[in-house]
Amino acid sequence: MPELAALILAAGAGRRFGAIKQLAPVRGEPLIRHAIALAEAVAPGAVQVVLGAHRAQIAAQLPQGVPAIEHPGWAEGLGSSLAAGMVGLRGQPDGVLLLLADQIALRADALQALAARWRTLPETVFCAFYGGQPGVPAIFPRRLFAELAALRGERGAKPLLLRESGPATQLAMPEAAIDIDTAEDLARWQASSAAWS
Repeated sequence: MPELAALILAAGAGRRFGAIKQLAPVRGEPLIRHAIALAEAVAPGAVQVVLGAHRAQIAAQLPQGVPAIEHPGWAEGLGSSLAAGMVGLRGQPDGVLLLLADQIALRADALQALAARWRTLPETVFCAFYGGQPGVPAIFPRRLFAELAALRGERGAKPLLLRESGPATQLAMPEAAIDIDTAEDLARWQASSAAWS
């Protein structure tokens, strides 16, 4: 069976949040642990986290056995953080699941469905589809690792997703559109999710 690793991007400063966003409490645990639990449901024992701003404080909250990849140049942007994660990725996986730490509404079953589809065609990009376009979470095969490692600045993996994925390899995941930029975003999401739980 093809091996899958997971890479969580959590290097940003989250200035609009007004505090360390990755440590914001979500159902009694830091947001970063919420993201790690989702990733572990898909790639158990193969989750790694890219840290930059506030790295010491966030690293202290990582579960034992989840390695951090430190990116001193995190301020260069998302693309540079993704590249640092790919350069620091441990092991020789056949694919990597890319997640953002603040996509708070993601569900483990949707990620497992994405991984199951990728395992049938492990040379192919499989990704979420929301807001009318492909996006992360996304699984990239090993053949694209070098391109991901060469990213620079703010430009992330979107061009690769547009080039490499199509309707047959995109999974509708409207919940992936929900991310947390401000404390108000978090409060609204917690109020709405509580109403439905």
